Order: sequence, then structure tokens, then C-alpha cells
Amino acid sequence: MTLIFKYYVGLWHYKCHKNIVFYFFIKIMSNEKRSYKKSVHATISHESYEILKQYEEEFGSKSAVVDAAIKSLKKFKQPQLMDQRSIWCRARDELNMLLVGKTTYLNYIKGKVEDVFTKNLAVESIEWYLGKRKEIMTFEEFLNGLKGMWQAANYFYNIELEKNDKGTYQMRFNHDLTKDYSEFWAKYFEKVLKDNWSCFVEAFIRNESLYLIIREE
Repeated sequence: MTLIFKYYVGLWHYKCHKNIVFYFFIKIMSNEKRSYKKSVHATISHESYEILKQYEEEFGSKSAVVDAAIKSLKKFKQPQLMDQRSIWCRARDELNMLLVGKTTYLNYIKGKVEDVFTKNLAVESIEWYLGKRKEIMTFEEFLNGLKGMWQAANYFYNIELEKNDKGTYQMRFNHDLTKDYSEFWAKYFEKVLKDNWSCFVEAFIRNESLYLIIREE
């Protein structure tokens, strides 16, 4: 009887000790987790509060929204933390940088500007933009591809394409540079269009814009 009693007493002490150790372990881990979180009290505008509520369900809590916003702010202030594509998009908009093909760029640095009109990636870039080969494009699709790609590459801040009742197209290209810039691109586009389509092209040059009158023949 005494041995049985001692056995159960020992078992009870063992379980109690085990539970106490487990309790303190959980307590320590909980405190460590809490130590990673900092309490911040801040007064924000009504507009910011509405944004918090808007994203609260998606992120799980207002605190999670604030955490994500702060991390995004850090990337905004330090572009090197962003992925390469995001860096390019920001550089295009904030630094007004251009997208240029390597073939064209090499001709520029060699001083062979005339070669740019014949040795370039104009057709390839339009095919890439539209996702189809030139041979299966319509003339209008090609013009729209040129419009979209050259605006995306940031050579012009606005490009418009219109077609009249007689099937003649007018393209207007707006930029903020010089008349020389307009003359260069007028010559470039005329060469690209005539080399790839049977068409009539007439250019009208302005200081910060150019117009192309285009008609498929």
C-alpha cells in the first residue's frame, strides 16, 4: 500500500512539474512574440482611416494594413529594394527615361545615326507588343502597335491615331523636346512604314510634335 501510494505521489509530482515547465515555456514564447510587436498610437486623417477600413478585411487587421503600407513606403523611398521591372517603370515616369533597343543604341554610340533608320528593332518590337507576326497583321493593327510601343517606350507623352471616311490615317505625336527630334522620328517612321507596307506617308513637322498622314496603297 505504501509503495502504491508513493508511486502515485511521484507520478503526480512528475505531471505537475511537466505542466509547470510547459506553462513557462509557452509564457516565454508568448512574451518573445509580443516583443516583436510595438504599440504605436497615431492620429490620422479621415481619408487615411477610410483606406485602412477598405483594406482591413483583405489584410486581416488594421495593424496588418499599416505594416504593409510602411514596407511599401520603404521600397518607394529606396527603389533598389524593388524588383527590376518595378524599378524600370519608376525610372521611366520619374526620371523620364527611354526604352531603346541595343541595336539602335550601338548605332547611336558609334555615331552612325543614319544606320538607325535601317538597323533597328522596330518591326520586332511591334510584333512583340501585339503578340503576332507582321505577316498576319492588318495595316491598322501595325499602326496601333507602333502607337502603343512608342508611347510605352516613353519617346512621346501622347500619340493619337485617327482614320477618316476615305481610309486615310493621321497620327499625331506629342513630345517636349525640339524640332530636330520631330524631324528624326518623322524620317524614322516613314522608313519603317514604307519598308514594310505599300503606303503613302507625308509628314508635317512642328517644334514639339509631328503629324503623319498615312494611306495604304
